[in-house]
Amino acid sequence: MERLLASHGEVIIAVGSAERPMSGENPFSAGERVEMIRAAFGREQLSRILVIPVRDVDDHSLWVPHLRSYVPSFTAVYSNNPLVCGLFAKAGMQPRPIDYFDRGLKEGRLIRKLMGDGRAEWKKHVPEGTVRFLESIGGAERLRGMKAKR
Repeated sequence: MERLLASHGEVIIAVGSAERPMSGENPFSAGERVEMIRAAFGREQLSRILVIPVRDVDDHSLWVPHLRSYVPSFTAVYSNNPLVCGLFAKAGMQPRPIDYFDRGLKEGRLIRKLMGDGRAEWKKHVPEGTVRFLESIGGAERLRGMKAKR
């Protein structure tokens, strides 16, 4: 985000699958995911970041116009998701890759597993503000409860 903010006046983060019910793969509501992201940044950064939940549309040919209907206009797209990159390329925009920072340890699936296993080490892979938010909603306990139901 620091690199994106250095290159762009404003950054839009689209939070996908906003309408999906909570599950083991996606254990937090769209609103909670927005709050987690926002909690990772300071006031100055937040003044330049928009975090917008976007519902899925189950038709790839409609996805880019659907996304555009949810967010303000934009001039660049950053993604490492092959499907997203292909859909934007087909729509005439060439997505740029995101330079991940320590991707292996910061990957959501790993962090959710650590939380669900009751291992506090997940906290060192997540921004402090996001840790505080997750603790305030009992995020680790929720994941342990979901794991126990499987």
